[in-house]
Amino acid sequence: MIGTARVAWHSVFSFIGAVVAVVIAIRLAGHLVHDDRPWPYMIVVCLSGLVTARLGHVADNWAHFDGDIIKIVTFAGGGIAVTAAPIGSTIAGLLMARALRLPTGFMLDVAAIGIVVGLAIGRIGDVINGEHHAVACSGLAWCVRYTHPETLGQSTFVHPIAVYDGLIDLVIAAVAYRYWRRTRGRPREGRAYLLVLGVYGLGRFLTSFLRLDPVVLGGFQEAQVLGLAYALAAFPLLFAFDRRASPRRADRGEDEVEHRGPSPG
Repeated sequence: MIGTARVAWHSVFSFIGAVVAVVIAIRLAGHLVHDDRPWPYMIVVCLSGLVTARLGHVADNWAHFDGDIIKIVTFAGGGIAVTAAPIGSTIAGLLMARALRLPTGFMLDVAAIGIVVGLAIGRIGDVINGEHHAVACSGLAWCVRYTHPETLGQSTFVHPIAVYDGLIDLVIAAVAYRYWRRTRGRPREGRAYLLVLGVYGLGRFLTSFLRLDPVVLGGFQEAQVLGLAYALAAFPLLFAFDRRASPRRADRGEDEVEHRGPSPG
């Protein structure tokens, strides 16, 4: 509680996650960009992701909002659908890179790595609140139930779906970071972003089978529809970018410069 206002743990850890995402992305961006332009870039990217995440939650729970614009834009009652966040973040990332004259693929890469770490941190608040109801769980040591009357969790043993999602996010971040270090500076950049988007989408598609969220299309939940769309868009592009990359040629060019020595005169 802050005065008369109630602040949910989800909001607290979402804010912390956003700050960490910005800091990580800016530190990684420092490998190439040595001024302050990544700050406005990341702030707009994160805010844009928040907007589409809110719209995703509203679309998923339209009956609850009943077209009340004030309730929607003021975030009354809370609620975001993080699976919709990449839509706003990607659009903002493309536009802001152009507006600030930043390398587009490079900035998408560092932003994606930072954001997926931030998403993992945000899941801590979900665990505390008991958000995201899941299917029954039995026979596993990590099945959970919530007995505190102020949590949103289920009183029967269920899968800790928020924990699953958070762990997957951390694995994605670690793999994407290693991949980014191996590929940065080699065209085409943006491959770490595509890796994050594709694996995140596929992960959400699979883990959502354990969720009890509303079904919106063809028997699938909103997160599954979006996650599958991300995976189907990202993986073919990643494959195409990897095939076009020519690290041997790049390495040979660097070797030629290194061994040729200074030009006469």
